[in-house]
Amino acid sequence: VSGNRSVTNMPLLANDMHLGLNVPGIWMQMHEVIPGRLNVTGLVLPGQPLIVCGHNDSIAWGMTNTYVDNLDFYEEKINPADSNQYEFMGEWKEFNTIIEKITTKEGRMVEKELKFSHRGAVISGIKDFPGKTVSMHWVGDEPSNEMQTIYLLNRADNWDDFKNALRTFQAISQNIVYADKSGNIGLYCAAGVPIRKRDEVIAILPGWTDEYDWKGYVPFEELPHLFNPEADFVASANNKTAGDDYPFHIGTWYSLPGRFQRITALLTAKEQYSIDDMKAIQLDQYSKMAEDYVPALIDAIKDVSDMTDTEKQAAEVLKKWDFNMNADAAAPLLFECIYLQTIRNLYSDEMGNALGARFKANTNVSRIATEQIWLKEKSLWTDDIVTPAVIESFSDILLKSFKETVDSLIKQYGSDVLLWQWSKPHQITFSHPLSKVAILEKLLDLNRGPFPVGGSFHTVSPYSYSFSNPFMSDHGASHRHIFDLSNWDNSITVIPTGNSGIPASPHYCDQTSLYIDGKYHADHFSLDAVDKNAIYRMMFKTGSRDE
Repeated sequence: VSGNRSVTNMPLLANDMHLGLNVPGIWMQMHEVIPGRLNVTGLVLPGQPLIVCGHNDSIAWGMTNTYVDNLDFYEEKINPADSNQYEFMGEWKEFNTIIEKITTKEGRMVEKELKFSHRGAVISGIKDFPGKTVSMHWVGDEPSNEMQTIYLLNRADNWDDFKNALRTFQAISQNIVYADKSGNIGLYCAAGVPIRKRDEVIAILPGWTDEYDWKGYVPFEELPHLFNPEADFVASANNKTAGDDYPFHIGTWYSLPGRFQRITALLTAKEQYSIDDMKAIQLDQYSKMAEDYVPALIDAIKDVSDMTDTEKQAAEVLKKWDFNMNADAAAPLLFECIYLQTIRNLYSDEMGNALGARFKANTNVSRIATEQIWLKEKSLWTDDIVTPAVIESFSDILLKSFKETVDSLIKQYGSDVLLWQWSKPHQITFSHPLSKVAILEKLLDLNRGPFPVGGSFHTVSPYSYSFSNPFMSDHGASHRHIFDLSNWDNSITVIPTGNSGIPASPHYCDQTSLYIDGKYHADHFSLDAVDKNAIYRMMFKTGSRDE
């Protein structure tokens, strides 16, 4: 938010990138100082010396995934007389062939032939494309320099420096929010967005013509961006990056819009915002998706006359729900179970169990498909083909899912709905990969948890889970940062684990309880604040071996 909307009269910038949650954590917190040359703090990847997200003396920045569609597949026509040639524009072109030698853990040497067209790697030997030769064009195979971008961001002083830094940030694709000490705020979509002709979003394209080849990338200046907007805030939550009138195709499989809509609602609810307000937004577990979905569910069950006592109690809980995904509440558990059961009932009759499970596991696709059906309440998918004499409506599917969910929850938690709690199945364990070896977990105490948690993939504070393993959370805020540009020393932060990946260290998971409890610790920046709060000191001196 800008200074016009801040109690400090200077911008506040909050960021919490959503990633996998495990031990050791993906991030370390680091403050790098070269007197007179560099003063930057924030997050680094272990072993990498640059602050990925954070702030220096002049600017602050944070990131969220843009969800760019930056990959295409092409079917290649192979020369019947020479399998190392493919047709392009009426001529035969040679594949570039590389032989990779891989030594297995048993000491065996395996040779793998890799082929590349002018667009990219042939992947049909890795993926299952029966009878086809398929190549792939991906932005990650093109020149890109994210390291240079981060290096320049660490040293940027203003919006122009910030923009210049982002020009080489193409392969990863992020919406990057910005604030500076001059009071400016902004957002830039830093991404390699291909310019191409393509009518179908999901298709294997003809590779024997240049019609579907990329025509370069969207020019940097034409990528979506905002600078000091009239709303006095910018926000990003993996949502659609630009409006329908934007002339280029950026992506299709964005996150559902509920989190972005909720953040926007919270940022327009009052005139001015404080650090505590930013904390409340980062920790918010109100579900805009549930607010949008539950009315159809209530409508589907309201006139049912043969409901059991437990079903009536469950219906009443849903009617009275305020749409907060609180850990100790029954309504979130009911809603989440009904939602997953609805996905099964919509698609499994046509797809079968195996394909249906794969479809459900592809969460963005299944979520988006279900959202379109749920909000429109009309689709061919609602008819259960197992019952050819009846054409089911979406209300029929919701009622069926409601009854099946209640029956299932009775078996797990008893018939008193008020004793059901979302946190009973919805928990998180910060797992170390070596903890799969039972003796190591027992000796070293590698894991932390399980912790009961609220929220879900559709709340601002997410605690997401895989649809293949409901409801154990494994994904969420990989850090929380709130930067105060009126006084950097007022900034606060927390990570889910700790700065050490060594189980015997006192700083192994020493921030986990803070994180779970929705608390933060001070993010000291000035030399005076750092000096007063230092726990350890180490000094390196140059000199000869004899000194």
